[in-house]
Amino acid sequence: MPSSPSDAPEPVGPRSAPTSIETELAGARRAVVERDQQLARRRLAEDGLRAAEAELATARAALADESADVARLESLSLARVWAGLRGNRDERLDAERAEQQAAEYVAATAQARVTSAARELSAVDHALHALGDVAARWVSALAAKEAWVHGSGGPAAARLAEVAERTGALRAEQVEIAQAQTAAEHAAGALGAAAGHLRSADGWSTYDTFFDGGMLASMVKHDKLDRAAGLLREADAALRHLTVELGDLGEQGVGGVAVDGFTRTLDVWFDNVFTDWSVRNRIAEAQDRVLAAGQAVDGVRARLAQREHAVDAELAELAGRREAALLG
Repeated sequence: MPSSPSDAPEPVGPRSAPTSIETELAGARRAVVERDQQLARRRLAEDGLRAAEAELATARAALADESADVARLESLSLARVWAGLRGNRDERLDAERAEQQAAEYVAATAQARVTSAARELSAVDHALHALGDVAARWVSALAAKEAWVHGSGGPAAARLAEVAERTGALRAEQVEIAQAQTAAEHAAGALGAAAGHLRSADGWSTYDTFFDGGMLASMVKHDKLDRAAGLLREADAALRHLTVELGDLGEQGVGGVAVDGFTRTLDVWFDNVFTDWSVRNRIAEAQDRVLAAGQAVDGVRARLAQREHAVDAELAELAGRREAALLG
């Protein structure tokens, strides 16, 4: 007996997500769009308020000047006496009062614009507040859809898993980049401090060498060198830490601009008696090394900034792919 149409198997195809998930996803998307629109309005409202406030400040300054002119003619002042002698005080006072009234009108108009702009900004802020945490809602809606997709299996789930895996790797890389950038900033600061004390030591060494600075100059010079030695040790440690952080990213360190010999070289200065010329040469050598290390660190910072930008761009692209897979 042939089967009836009602007994025929349903066509096999991709399952649709539950209505509740799709409804929330659509609502969250509308909220994101409305939030972006309100934020654009807010930027315009802020610009309008700043412009209105600047206009009001100008108008109030002009009004103050006009009011001062009227006050001078109304009071017992040299201006009033001179105007009275010339016989035109009343005419001038009327003119000044007219200009004052005109300035009052301009100031009142500007104040009204400020009030209107502030009201517009307040309305936008109220609308944004009413939307609630749009970003969290959108993240939650996407997560619910993603969980359903993973549970249903299929090609979409595999694509999302690939995106999630790559996103996780990039998030971890962001952390490593941030740590390396912090280490690079610390190294740059330590090198800058060392360079400053070396310059000071160099100046005192020059004075001691060429002008026979005597015991006082020698004491100051060696105090500067002591401090420079300590700062160079700090810079050396900072550069070593930077090299470790760069290693976590698969990057080379400051390559060939190490400062391993700084501390040992400086220790020799104080353990042995060298001529002033020898000390000056040592300072010059240290300055050259610090300069080279600083340039290397600057190069590292530039590379890290480029890598950070590349990671951000790829994360944005992956986020787009994820949303497309979930909204499709």
